[in-house]
Amino acid sequence: MFLSLKKHLDGGASELSDALLQLSQMLLRALRLHAVRGEAGDLHRFQASILLLEQRVGPSPDPKEVLVVAGEAAKAFEDYSYQTTRFLSVQSAELTNMISMLTSTVATISASSETAVAQLAKVEKRLEHIGNNESLAMAKSELADCLALVRQEAKRQREQTENTIHTLQRGVSDARQRVAEAGALADESRPTLFRDPVTSLPCRADAEDALTQVRRKPNHYVAILPVDRFSLILSRFGIEAGDKVACFLATHLAHHLQPKDRLFRWSDNAFLLIVERNQTADSVRADISRFASNKLEHTLEHHGREILLPISSSWVMLAASEGGSRDALIGKIDNFLNNHVHSKESFA
Repeated sequence: MFLSLKKHLDGGASELSDALLQLSQMLLRALRLHAVRGEAGDLHRFQASILLLEQRVGPSPDPKEVLVVAGEAAKAFEDYSYQTTRFLSVQSAELTNMISMLTSTVATISASSETAVAQLAKVEKRLEHIGNNESLAMAKSELADCLALVRQEAKRQREQTENTIHTLQRGVSDARQRVAEAGALADESRPTLFRDPVTSLPCRADAEDALTQVRRKPNHYVAILPVDRFSLILSRFGIEAGDKVACFLATHLAHHLQPKDRLFRWSDNAFLLIVERNQTADSVRADISRFASNKLEHTLEHHGREILLPISSSWVMLAASEGGSRDALIGKIDNFLNNHVHSKESFA
C-alpha cells in the first residue's frame, strides 16, 4: 500500500499531520513485519517491541510522543540489526568450522583425496570472506563438486576393499574345494566359513563351495537376486541405509524359503539362492517369482525424515549344472550383475 502525500502537502496543517501519522504507522508496521530473520528469540522480542510502539502512536498521539516513539524504534532497530549481524556471523563461522572438519576427515581417509582436500580448502576460504548471494552460490557449487569427489573416492575404496575380501574368500574357497575333492571333507559336514556381519548370511566363499556341491546333484537351481538401485541408495542415503535395505530384503527372502533352500550374501548388492525342486525349470521359476518379484516398500529414517523406499529385485534363475564348470557358472552370475540389467537411476 502506497500513500500519496502530495494532496496533503498542498492542504492544511491538519491534513499534513494526518499524513505524517499514517506514514509513521506504516513505517513501524513495515519494520515489524519485514525484519531480516535472525535468531528466533531476538526476532520475536524485536517484533513485540515494535508492536508496542505502534500501539503507543494510536489514532491521536501527542507530537512529542511520536518523536519519542521514532527514537525508540530507531534504537530497537539498531539493536536488532547488531544482534542479527552477530548471529549470522556465528552461523558463518560454524559453517566454516564444519568445512574444516570435513577437510580434515577427507584428508585422513586417503592420500588419494588430494583433489577433494584442495577443493574443500578453497570453499573454506571463500566462506571466510562471503559477502553476497553470488559468493554463497559459488561456494555451494564448489562444495557440491567437492562432495562428488569424496563420494567417488569412498566408492573406489569400498570397491577395492570388496575386491580384496573377495580375493581372500575365493582363495580360501578354492583351497577348500581342492581338499573336498581329495575326500578330506564330506560335502554336508563343511562348516560355514564366512558370515556377512550385516545379514548374518553365509558369504560368497561358502556360496561358491555350495555351487561346487550342487553341480554334482540333479534338480538344483540357482537364483541371483540383486537389489535394484542399490548404488543409488548408497550414494543418496549412505552405507547404513544400504545395510538396512539389504537386511530388509534378506528377511523377506528367508521368510519364503523351504527348509532345504540356502540363501547367501553373494555381494553387497546381491543374494544367491540355491534350491532343490523335483519340478520343471519353468515351475521352479514361477515358485521363486511369487516372492522374489514382489514390489516391496521399506520406511527409512534419514536426517529426521521418514522416506518410503521402493525395494525390488530384477533377478534371474540358472540351472546349477549350467556351463562347463563351476567357474563358468560363477562367470554367468557375475556377468549378469555387471551388465546393469538391475540398475536404475531413480526411485520412480
